[in-house]
Amino acid sequence: MKRSYKYGSLLFVVCSLLMVSCTNPTAEQTEMPKEEGQIYYCPMHPDVQQDHPGKCPRPECNGMELVLKDNEEYLATALKPVSSNVLSKINIIKPVFKKVAIKVDADGFIDYDNFSKYDISSPYSGRIDKLYIRYNYQSVNTGDVVFELYNADLVTAQENYIYLLKTSKEEKQLINSAKQKLKLLEFTDEQIAEIGTTKKAMLDIPIYSKYDGHVHEMQNGEMNKEEMSDYSKSPLLSIKEGMYVEKGEKLFNVINHDNIIVMLKIKGNDIGKIKMGEKVDFFINSDTALQKGEIDFIEPVFDSRAKTLMVRVNMNNPEHKKKIGSLVTAKISCDSLETLWIPASAVVDLGKSKIVWVWKDGSLKAKKVETGISENGMIEIADGLTEASQIAGEAHYLTDSEGFVKVNDEK
Repeated sequence: MKRSYKYGSLLFVVCSLLMVSCTNPTAEQTEMPKEEGQIYYCPMHPDVQQDHPGKCPRPECNGMELVLKDNEEYLATALKPVSSNVLSKINIIKPVFKKVAIKVDADGFIDYDNFSKYDISSPYSGRIDKLYIRYNYQSVNTGDVVFELYNADLVTAQENYIYLLKTSKEEKQLINSAKQKLKLLEFTDEQIAEIGTTKKAMLDIPIYSKYDGHVHEMQNGEMNKEEMSDYSKSPLLSIKEGMYVEKGEKLFNVINHDNIIVMLKIKGNDIGKIKMGEKVDFFINSDTALQKGEIDFIEPVFDSRAKTLMVRVNMNNPEHKKKIGSLVTAKISCDSLETLWIPASAVVDLGKSKIVWVWKDGSLKAKKVETGISENGMIEIADGLTEASQIAGEAHYLTDSEGFVKVNDEK
């Protein structure tokens, strides 16, 4: 009886403890109350939502945990197409209205200065008996004999003067008339005096150069770049001794290389920025020496085929180190332009249009803009923005592949 009583008492104690534990749960076992309005959603499938934690039932998510939606407004903004709205902590800037010094890039070449080009023509018709110019680009100086020419009429005029000197010394008027005729035939005073002294006619009349420079052969009375290029391949002249020439026929060009010009091609969209007297910095070929000049002439005709306008810069070349035909790269300093500017990094070029990302209603939205020139990392804004606009400073970080297709048309 005593053993039964002991077991009965022990069983009573155990049952009492179990009842207490069931009626007084611990803090760990207490169920947390749910907050009203809490929604859990799948980031990959925002339409999958529930009021308690869990996993996305879609098979492609592979059991992805649902995420608590904290703010309905930001979620709605984040779910908009990325091509028109973007949430970002990117730097926000404003367009600036200011003056920016404009520099126009241009390419060109060195050419002859037309004011340093001279023609050597034959003053008489006749036969070239002696030629002193043998090849293109031969150097000549003022007073050098270029060629000697035979002309029967010139010989006759000399013999008439000699005959009067021998037979009619008293006929001063006739002698002076014969002498004057020789002068009209471009005999020099020294030549006439020599004829009077020696009493011998000059069969070959020397033709002198009146200019300093390099000789270039004329072709059909004209010289152009193509012909000059052809002759430069074969330096020998086509004019030979024994050939007959006509009076006034142009045989050679003499070009003085002390003065040359730089011809620059201005692109069509830069024409309005170019004015006379603007400063030009340029490099010749791969030379690292900076050359300076200014625009001396602007051609009045626009080449519609090349879509360029040519301008000229005069250049001194006393040592003849700068060669004709050398390529030139230049920057032209134009007047400062006062307008609206933004950094080039704030613009995305989509080909047919350009966009910026404008801060509006708590997010960045794509907006088309009209741009002008670019200078020193800045782009001119012709339309689409104001000084009060707020835009992303680094637009390329916000544009994905979809953004190149879907562009907000809002202006």
